[in-house]
Amino acid sequence: MKNISQEEKDYLKGDGETSNDKIVLDLSGSNWQMEGIRPNEGVKIGFHQLNFDITGDSFNWGFAKVPGDVYTDLWRQGRIEDPHFGRNSLKAKWVPENEWWYKRQFDVPKEMDGKRIQLVFDGVDFGCDVYLNGELLGTHEGMFSQFKFDVSNTIRFERLRFGTNVLMVRLHPAPRRYSQVAGRKPAWHGDYWVALPPTGIWKPVYLEAMGNVTIEDTYVKSSILKDDLAKLDIDIELENHFEDEQEVLIDIEVEGNNFESQTFSINTKAKLLKKGTNNLNLSLDIDNAKLWWPWDLGDQNLYNATVTISDKNEQILDTTTTTFGIREVEMVHNPGFTLDEVENPWTVMINGKRHFMRSGTWGGPPDIFMGRAHPSKYVELIRLAKEANFNNLRIFGWHPEEIPLFYQLCNEAGITVWQDVLPLASLSLPKDQEFKDAVFAEAISSVKAQRNHPCIVLLEGSEELFMTASDPVHNLQFVNELGEAIKPYTPLHFIPSSPLSDEVGMNLGFKPNESFHANDLFYGEGEFVMEDYFPSLDYAVIPELAISSCPNIESIKKFIPADEIWPPGPSWGHHWTDFDALRTLNFEVVGDQSTDSLESFVTATQIAQGAIFQYALEHFRTRKPKTSAICICHYITFAPDMKWGIVDYYQEKKLSFDYVRKAYQPVLLTMKHYDRRWLPGEEFKGELWVVNDLYKSFNNSKATIKFLDNNKKVIKEEQFDFASIGGDSSSKYIDVSCKVPGEIGDKFYAEMTLVDAEGTIISENDYMMLVADKIKDRAELRAIGLEAFKIKQKYGWANYFRYFPGLGAEEGHLEADQKMPIARGFDTK
Repeated sequence: MKNISQEEKDYLKGDGETSNDKIVLDLSGSNWQMEGIRPNEGVKIGFHQLNFDITGDSFNWGFAKVPGDVYTDLWRQGRIEDPHFGRNSLKAKWVPENEWWYKRQFDVPKEMDGKRIQLVFDGVDFGCDVYLNGELLGTHEGMFSQFKFDVSNTIRFERLRFGTNVLMVRLHPAPRRYSQVAGRKPAWHGDYWVALPPTGIWKPVYLEAMGNVTIEDTYVKSSILKDDLAKLDIDIELENHFEDEQEVLIDIEVEGNNFESQTFSINTKAKLLKKGTNNLNLSLDIDNAKLWWPWDLGDQNLYNATVTISDKNEQILDTTTTTFGIREVEMVHNPGFTLDEVENPWTVMINGKRHFMRSGTWGGPPDIFMGRAHPSKYVELIRLAKEANFNNLRIFGWHPEEIPLFYQLCNEAGITVWQDVLPLASLSLPKDQEFKDAVFAEAISSVKAQRNHPCIVLLEGSEELFMTASDPVHNLQFVNELGEAIKPYTPLHFIPSSPLSDEVGMNLGFKPNESFHANDLFYGEGEFVMEDYFPSLDYAVIPELAISSCPNIESIKKFIPADEIWPPGPSWGHHWTDFDALRTLNFEVVGDQSTDSLESFVTATQIAQGAIFQYALEHFRTRKPKTSAICICHYITFAPDMKWGIVDYYQEKKLSFDYVRKAYQPVLLTMKHYDRRWLPGEEFKGELWVVNDLYKSFNNSKATIKFLDNNKKVIKEEQFDFASIGGDSSSKYIDVSCKVPGEIGDKFYAEMTLVDAEGTIISENDYMMLVADKIKDRAELRAIGLEAFKIKQKYGWANYFRYFPGLGAEEGHLEADQKMPIARGFDTK
C-alpha cells in the first residue's frame, strides 16, 4: 500500500504498489467521466459498450471524481448551481429523474497477470449495474455493503496511453420513497434538509490481485484475564476459490499500532480448507496488555493484527492488517430504578469503569453530498468534539453509518460511538420478506465491517420508529428480529429504538423510565420553561435533547442571498428557520425576542441554545449514576441550516459551543438553581454541586463563587473548602445566595472556579440570570407561543410560507413588481 496521510487512512486505497504478493490498484480519483440519460435509455444506446477510443463516444462527457456524488460532479461542471446556496436545491430536482453513468479507463500493472483479480466497490449509493469491457459483471443495491466481482478473465493487459480497460457503472435513478430503501439508505429529508436524495459512488473503488485463497474478514475479540494479561480470539473468514481442497499456512502477528510493543505471533501448521467459505478461530495471549479507554478514563492504545495466508510452498496468497483495541464493554442497570421502571441496562462499563456518555448527535457526514465531505473536515470535527468535552458521539437512524476514517479518528481520540445499526427512522416499515432479508443482510455486512473499532460501545436498531409510525407493533417486531440477526456477529448490547418511554413506547410494553427525547421545550411553543421542564424528567438516559439556533453571520452570508439576509427572506425558511420557536426561546433566555437586527437575533438564538443546553446537561449530570447518558441534538448537521448544531456546516463554532464545553467538563462545578428570573432585592438561592466523571479523587479543593450585577461589578464573593471530591461521583456541597441587584430588565451573573490542592483550576463555570417578574414573563412567553401555534395550525408545521405573506400564505400573492417577501414580525429598518 502506498504511504498515505493521516487524514486519508482507511479512506483511500493503494495505487498499484505491492504489499508482499498482494497488489492493490486504486481506481479512485479524478480520472472518471460521467453522463446522465433518461432511465433505461443508456443500455439501449450502448453506453455499456463504450470502448477505449481516445476521442470516442464519451469525449464530451463531464469529468467526475470518485469517491463522490452526482450533485457535486454536476456542480463542478457548472450544470447545476451550488445546491446549498439559497433555494438552488429545488432547481436541481431534475437530477434524480435520470440514471447516471460513470466511466473509468485504466491499465493494470503487469504483476497482476496470473493472479486472481477482483474489482471491489466499498459503497455505492444506492443501486448500480457494473460493466467491465462491455461485460455485465452484476447489479447491487444497498449503500453500506461492500461488493466485489472476479474479473480475472475480463481484465485486459494491453497498455495504451489512456488505458485499455473500460469500467462503466450505471447508477440507477435515486430512490424517491425512503420506506422502500430504509435501512439500506438514510432518509434524505428531515428538519434540516428536504430537497434532494443523494446518489453516487461514495466510497473507494479498487482492484485487488492475490492468490486463490482470500481473507474475507478478520475479527479480533479481546477479553481481559487480569491486569496485564489479555486473551485475543481471532476469527478469520477465508474463501477458497480453488475447485478442490487446499492446504494453507496461517501466520498472525500482533503488535502495537500507536505505541512500541513486542510482537506476538501465531504460526500454524498446514490447515486444510474446503472449497468455498471457511471459518477459523485462533487464540493468542497478550502479556503487558495496553488497554483502550475513552479519553477521560485512560489512554487510547491500539494494536495491529496482520494475517497472512500462504500455500504449502510458502507463497503468499493474501494478507490483511486489522486495527483493534483491547477493551471490554459491559452494560449494567442504572442504580435508583426498579426493573418495573427500567428494564434495559443503560450504564456503559468499559474495562470495569463507568462511562457516563456526554454525547452529541453526529448529524453527519460533514456534507450530505459525499463529494464535498473531504477527510480534512472529519479531522477538524472530531478535534472540535473533543474540545467541547464530548466523550461520545451518537449516530442515529436519520444518518448513515460513517466511513472508516470517522471510526479511526474516534479510536485515536478516545471518543466512543453510540450507533444505530442501520438508518431506520420515523416511518412504518414494509412488511414483505424480501425487504426484511435485504435489510438484515445489510446490517450483518455493516456490523462485520465495523466491529473491530473499540470506539463503538452501544448499538440501537432505530430512531423514533414507534412514536410516529402507523404500525408500531410491526416496527417493534422488525427491529427485535434485526437485533437477533446481528447477535451472532457482535457482543455489544442492542436497544430496539429511541425513545422507549414515550406514550407509544409504553403502549408497546416498554418501561416508563427507560429513555426519553427531551424536546418538549423546543416544540412546546412557550408552554414550559427550562427550570421547570428538565427537573421533571426521570429517565435512565436522554438520547436526544434538541434546541435550534442560527449559525454565525459570516456563515449565513455564504448560503443566504444578499437581498434575503435581513430582513429574512424565503431562503431562511428553506433552510429550516423556525422563526416562532427562535423568538420564543430568545424571550425565555435573554428576556427579549431580539428581532430588531440581524446581529441581535443571531446572537440571541445562540445564547438561548447554549443556556438551555447548559442548564439541561448540568442537571442530568448531577443525577449520575441514576442517569447514565445525555445527548444533545445535534453536534453538527450535514447542510447549512438554521437548526440544531453547535458547530455549523462550515465548521464554525456557535456561541452555544462554549456553553456545552463548560457543561461537559469531566470535572464540573455546577450551580443548581430552580429559577432564572428574580425580582430586585429578592434573595437568589442556588446549590453548589461537583460532578466528577474521572476516576481520580481531589482532596482539599477550593471553590470560589462571585455574583456580579448588570455592569459586571462584583457584588458578593465567597470561598468554600471541599475536603474530598470522590472519583466517579456527583454530590451537593453547599447552598449559596445573594441579594438580587439592579432593576427590572437588568441581568446578573455568577462566576465560579474550582481549584485542586495545588491551586490548579479543574473547573470553571458561569451563568446569566434575569432581573424580571417571572409570573408576568411566563404569561408573555405563553402568549408568543400560542400565537406561533395558531399559525402552525393554520398553515402547517413544515410550510415556511407561513412566515412570508407575499408567497401566498396570507392574502396578497406575490406580484411581479413586489419586493422580496420578508419574514412576518421582523424589523425592516
